[in-house]
Amino acid sequence: MSETETETTAGRPGRVVTGEAVVDLSHLTEPGQLDVFSRIEKAAVVIVPEALAAAYAAIPTAKVASTLYVPSGVNIRVQTGSMVVGGDGLGAADDVLVVIGLLIISSPVTGAVPKRLHVVGSVLAPHGSEQVLGQSLAGGTGSVTYYPFAEGQQVKVLSGQVRLSPAVLANPVGQPDDILVVAGQVVVTGEVTSVGYRTTIIAGQLAAPAASRDVLEPAIQVQGQAIWYEGATPRVYNGDARLGADFLRLLDAPATLVVLGDLVIDDVVTEAALREKLAGLAVFGDVIAPAELIGAVQIIATDVLGDIKAAGRASDGPDGSGS
Repeated sequence: MSETETETTAGRPGRVVTGEAVVDLSHLTEPGQLDVFSRIEKAAVVIVPEALAAAYAAIPTAKVASTLYVPSGVNIRVQTGSMVVGGDGLGAADDVLVVIGLLIISSPVTGAVPKRLHVVGSVLAPHGSEQVLGQSLAGGTGSVTYYPFAEGQQVKVLSGQVRLSPAVLANPVGQPDDILVVAGQVVVTGEVTSVGYRTTIIAGQLAAPAASRDVLEPAIQVQGQAIWYEGATPRVYNGDARLGADFLRLLDAPATLVVLGDLVIDDVVTEAALREKLAGLAVFGDVIAPAELIGAVQIIATDVLGDIKAAGRASDGPDGSGS
């Protein structure tokens, strides 16, 4: 289910549940037990017993990314984050497995399969598992990818804020059939000449050098957003960032900036300083700049996945720090 929002019901008593990644109501059995909630908001996933769907619908919600309905009276297992499991270890036939993140099945499915699989994220499984998994995969969001299985292949999983060097991608001590899965914010640094994995999946945000695009694009699958930056050694901001005149003045040489959030450019920054000190600019979010700098930003930027906006005042926008 996509993000949903309903109006607050006037006078409904109870507590507001807000800012929780997973709101698990699967243990409730009676409609009256939901009366304690006046509102549920800013949740990634809400898990609701199917028998209580009508009672849940009466609760005002806002910014709930996904709602999963599960059978009552079964063993429900909830996993948050990446889950790597062999094909014989998914669970009992009467279980319901809920994964908020990545579900990676590292070998052909030979054992029991849970009654239902709900995955809010991505599923990676070996070829030959399509039929048995397809019968169990229920409501969720994301993609299902099947890969060629080989005996002895290793599945390497990285998550969070990840830097990938050419050496990591070359996999010199591994095997050609190995699999690399990276989830989160991923920055590739240096010139990549080869990718030594049979399957490489990036789930999240990827920033990689434009000079290596011809090598990387055929070899990786990106489930999310990708930008390609100019230059070999970018300055990376993992969140939002603010660009000021002092930063540009202190740069010894032109630099490429990669911002994985929004970028705010102060109104004291000049067009001459931008064009002299920035060799390239790649931003996953918005760029907010003085109106007179919008043209320069459009020229310098190689990728902006958000909007380039004129600032109302210099104090608008977030702060950030680089690495």
